[in-house]
Amino acid sequence: MGFCLHTLPSFSEVLKEVKSKLRPTKSNALNTRRLALPEELCCRFSLADIKAATNNFHKNMIIAEGDTGFIFGGKINDGFYAIKRLRPTSDSHLPLLELRYGVKFLSQLHHPNVISLLGYCDEKAEMIHVYEYANNGSLYDNLHAENHDPIPWKRRLEICISVARALHYLHTGAKFVLIHRDVSSKNILLDDQWTSKLCNFSFCKRGPHSMSRDPISIEIESDIAYTSAFIAPEVAITGRVSHKTDVFSFGVVLFEVLCCRRIFDAELEMDQRFLYRWACKCIENGTIYSIIDPYLKGKIAPQCLKKFLEIAYSCVQFEENKRPTMGEVEVTLELALELQKQAESEMESTNPQETAFVASRTPMSSIFTIQIEAATTNFHQDMIIGHETYGEPIYRGLIDDGTLLVAV
Repeated sequence: MGFCLHTLPSFSEVLKEVKSKLRPTKSNALNTRRLALPEELCCRFSLADIKAATNNFHKNMIIAEGDTGFIFGGKINDGFYAIKRLRPTSDSHLPLLELRYGVKFLSQLHHPNVISLLGYCDEKAEMIHVYEYANNGSLYDNLHAENHDPIPWKRRLEICISVARALHYLHTGAKFVLIHRDVSSKNILLDDQWTSKLCNFSFCKRGPHSMSRDPISIEIESDIAYTSAFIAPEVAITGRVSHKTDVFSFGVVLFEVLCCRRIFDAELEMDQRFLYRWACKCIENGTIYSIIDPYLKGKIAPQCLKKFLEIAYSCVQFEENKRPTMGEVEVTLELALELQKQAESEMESTNPQETAFVASRTPMSSIFTIQIEAATTNFHQDMIIGHETYGEPIYRGLIDDGTLLVAV
C-alpha cells in the first residue's frame, strides 16, 4: 500500500504558529526579530527593511521571475540577497504552499547544495522570502544564454554531483523524505565558486520518516502542473510521485548538461522533440556523439562518458524500479569525474602534446547491454530459444525499435 501525504496545516494555522513563536530581540539596523522553528532560527524582516533593500520593489531590481513571483536582488547590511516576493494569494494557491514549505520546512534543511532560506516577511499580507544569493545564475542560463561562456566538462560533472548530493540528502538525510518534484536546470543555481544550489521548493512534498521502510508513493493534486518535459511517466499516468520521480527529472538534466540542448524543442522532428528520448535512441543506435555539445568534442574521456551515459540512461527508464537511487547516481557521477581526471593525468604524462580524447564506440558497449536486457526482458526464461554447446542459454530479442531480430 502506498504512503499518503500527511495533511498540511492551513495557512492561518501556520501564521498563528509562526507569530506565536516570535521572540523579540534588541533593535538593530534591520529591525528584525527571530523566529524559533524546529532545529533552526529563521529571521523575520520588516516590510520597511525589504522595501529599502529593493528600492520599493523597483523593476530594475528584478533579477528573475519564478513560478510564484518575482525575485529581487537586494542589499541588507553588508550582504546581497535574493528576495522573492510571492504573488498575491488571490492569483494562486501556490504562494501559500511556498510560504508553508519555506518557513516550516526549508528553514530546517541544512546542506551546502540546497539554497538557504535566511528569512521572511509577512507584514500587510506580503509573503516574502529572503534567500542566499547565487551570483552565477542558473544552470539553465549558463547552458543556453548567448552571453555565457561554455561550461568546462569537469565543472559540469561537479555541478551534477552537487545536485545529486542535494537530492540524496532530501530523500534520505532529512527527518522526513522530501520529494522536490521540480528538478530542472532552472532550479539549479550557481554561486561565485560554481557550487550548485538546488532551489524552488514550491511543489515539494513530504513523505514518510526517512528511516521508514514504507514504500514511498504520494498522491498529488491533479491541478498542479510543473515543468512537463521533466515529468516522469508515472506522474502523468497515475498522478502519484516517489523519490524515483526526482531521479527521472535529474536524468533529463544530465542529458541537457551533456548535449547543451533544450529539453524540449517543438521545431524538431517528432522523435527528437524530447531531448531524453532522442538521447536514449542515439545511445541505443551508437550515435550519441552526434548530439553531444560540440564544445565538448575531444574533451570527454571515453570511460568517463561511458559511466555518465550509463547513469543518465538508467535514470530515465520508464519503470520506476529500474531507476537507481540518488545515492547510486551520486557515486556513479563521482566515479565518472575520477575517470576523467585520471585520463587527463595519463594523457599529460604520456603525451603532453595531445590535447583531445579520441571518440570511441567503447562508451556505447555497456549501454548496448542495457538495450539487450530490455530486448530479452532481462534475460527472461520465456525468451530462451536454445542452448550453446556448454549449456549457456541463447535468447531471442528485438532491437533497433523492433526492426532487428537477434539471438543473444
